[in-house]
Amino acid sequence: MKLHINKQHVSLALALFFLYLAITFWPHFTHWCGTFFAALTPLLIGAVIAYIVNLLLRQYETLYQHLFKSKRAAKFKRLWGIVLSYLTIFLILAIVVRLVIPELISCIQLLINNHSKVITRFIATFEHNSNIQEALKHLDPRQLSWAKAEKYLSYGFGGTFKALVSTASSVVSGTATAIVAFFFSIYLLIYKEMLARQFTRLINTYLSRVKLPLMYAIRTFDDCYSNYIAGQCKDAAILGIACFIGMTIMRMPYATMIGVVTAIGALIPIVGAILGASIGVILIFAVSPMQSLVFLIFIVILQQFDNRVTYPLVVGKSIGLPSVWVFAAVIVGGSLSGILGMMLTVPLFAAIYRIVATDVGRREHPQPTTNLK
Repeated sequence: MKLHINKQHVSLALALFFLYLAITFWPHFTHWCGTFFAALTPLLIGAVIAYIVNLLLRQYETLYQHLFKSKRAAKFKRLWGIVLSYLTIFLILAIVVRLVIPELISCIQLLINNHSKVITRFIATFEHNSNIQEALKHLDPRQLSWAKAEKYLSYGFGGTFKALVSTASSVVSGTATAIVAFFFSIYLLIYKEMLARQFTRLINTYLSRVKLPLMYAIRTFDDCYSNYIAGQCKDAAILGIACFIGMTIMRMPYATMIGVVTAIGALIPIVGAILGASIGVILIFAVSPMQSLVFLIFIVILQQFDNRVTYPLVVGKSIGLPSVWVFAAVIVGGSLSGILGMMLTVPLFAAIYRIVATDVGRREHPQPTTNLK
């Protein structure tokens, strides 16, 4: 007697079994996933660093090939490209720190001096206030419990010690993560051709049926992200330099620091301009309220010029995402992962928009097929 097994029933039973496992062991599964992704964090950061550095590496390798055309010199193309790429990034960071730190220190000193006057007035008011002095006279020291005070002090010192240990652990962990990510990014850049060949072989072996659409999607995402990063950096540099020159001409304080803050804020779509302007207004307001108003008018005009003239010329239509979808991408990215999410979701939406638009156009206007006899 043959036993007839219905495949649909087997599939349903397996689905119910896996659903039961997922519900029963979900806390263990999420804990395992969190541990796994925590272990992968340095590698993921290194991959992101390598992708950004690779944009510079391509330019340096092209320049190296034009300057040195011998076969012997070609062996050192990758080495010099990587060294120059990282040196360029470190040099930019050093210049930013060198320009910002002195003005930041002077700004903090100014704020402390202004606040010290406020604190002095508060203490004087406290000393000459009759109501407060009367309340202090009626305060009974015996109501203070030494046990409570000792408990408070012990918990205070214990909490401070725990905070110090937690901070030190975070610093050590962050430093180790940064070092691992840095060296992993170098390995990725050195062996990027080999990794590309291995990835292609895997696709040809296991995903040969979807190779063409998959490779098209990968190229589209790479094109959108690379164009977005390069375009945003160029536009941010132009905007920051223009802000610095304008503030210097108008003799406004903290021109260098606010120019750098404006350039960094320009990397964040939509919200970055508002953040940069707000920080500049607050800092200048501590020196002169009238100058802060002038700066606000100046930065609004500069942002409008950038949005209507500079940004279209520098970035152009390389991303190809309408403004309404840029706004939607910023909102979604900010809700998911803050400022970093805002910066990453815009090219992500652009790539998805391009893929969907291409597919819709292909389906609406199919190419006619001809039969060759």
